[in-house]
Amino acid sequence: MSLVEDLITLEELAEHEEDPARRRTLDQVRARLAGRDRGAKVSEAAQVLGISQPTVRSWIDAGVLPAVAGATPVRVDVMGLAHAKRAVDLLRVHREDRHLLAAVMRLLRDRAVLTGDGAREGFADLAASRVVPLTDELLDALGSASQGRKRSASI
Repeated sequence: MSLVEDLITLEELAEHEEDPARRRTLDQVRARLAGRDRGAKVSEAAQVLGISQPTVRSWIDAGVLPAVAGATPVRVDVMGLAHAKRAVDLLRVHREDRHLLAAVMRLLRDRAVLTGDGAREGFADLAASRVVPLTDELLDALGSASQGRKRSASI
């Protein structure tokens, strides 16, 4: 898919651009270009990444590759596909480093989480100064709540 290669090229150009305004422009063009696409079929994503279709589907299920919401059959978001391709290409260069695979999977999953609705809402709250100071009492309450969930999950 040449679109994925174009997105990667634009991302690399933006990474090396020293002028912040030009970097933002490159990122905006990249986002608009990706937004015009309906997403890649699972078979196309597999071909771009050089992996099997079942692996693409398992990466979608694991949150490594973002699916286009509401698309039937399942389609892969091209921006996420471009991120994954860069990561897979890096893995292939460093294929002997087993720890790198785990690190790349975490990075891709974290990118998907950061672009999710909850993260966007949280960033919007932060930008609007709708924040709650993390006091010791609040941290203790949050810690107690998460430990209670861990205990109930193990029972």
